[in-house]
Amino acid sequence: MDLFEEMISKDQILPDVLTYNILINGFCRGGKVDRARKILDFMKSKGCNPNVFNYSALMNGFCKEERLEEAKELLDEMKSFGIKPDTVVYTTLIDCYFRTGRVDEAIELLKEMKERRCKADTVTFNVILGGLCREGRIEDALEMLDKLPYEGIYLNKGSYRIVLNSLCQKGELNKAKELLRLMMGRGFVPHYATSNQLLVSLCEAGMADDAIMALFGLVEMGFKPLPDSWTLFVESICRERKLLPAFELLDELVNEEFD
Repeated sequence: MDLFEEMISKDQILPDVLTYNILINGFCRGGKVDRARKILDFMKSKGCNPNVFNYSALMNGFCKEERLEEAKELLDEMKSFGIKPDTVVYTTLIDCYFRTGRVDEAIELLKEMKERRCKADTVTFNVILGGLCREGRIEDALEMLDKLPYEGIYLNKGSYRIVLNSLCQKGELNKAKELLRLMMGRGFVPHYATSNQLLVSLCEAGMADDAIMALFGLVEMGFKPLPDSWTLFVESICRERKLLPAFELLDELVNEEFD
């Protein structure tokens, strides 16, 4: 701030939007969001019109402190000044809505983005998928995963992993195995730890056939289970007196080891 004041009073250099943004970002990172807000008001009073990046930086500060109403006011202020909110602004606010338990309002913001022709990106949808899972709205998350690619929206492996992790943690094994099938059909492989967790959980739940099908599909895509997982598979199959699959599984283990 001393340097900023010297810049204005001593050297007669007028700050621009980038200079102000450095200050806004700095105060927000330092947990002084109210001072950051004053910087925004000060720049307006000096005839320097804030841009979308200034508002985005300040909104991020409010959202980190879960001061949702003030963040929402910033969005309204932007619109009133004719500044078009970008994807980062909307995603930041959507994430804050989810973290404060206001799920329906977060979904409404997504609809608003579409109406205002602001394209949601993969980060936006991953924030939404994570929020839906945390709030127990797994069916909504699964529906999004299923439909979004048909609407021309690109999802990455993280999108699927978010939902699969949640299903595994909640013990929703039937839904998890269906999602795994969808993932692999679209060329995505779960995280290594999640894959092992799912396979072990299926075996422990007496779903050995499903575990074997999932295993072979994963192995074809380059996944190598932990040794303990192989042992559990064989034990589960033997308990169910399915010796032929057990031999096939052992053959697969040997082949993978030599490959």
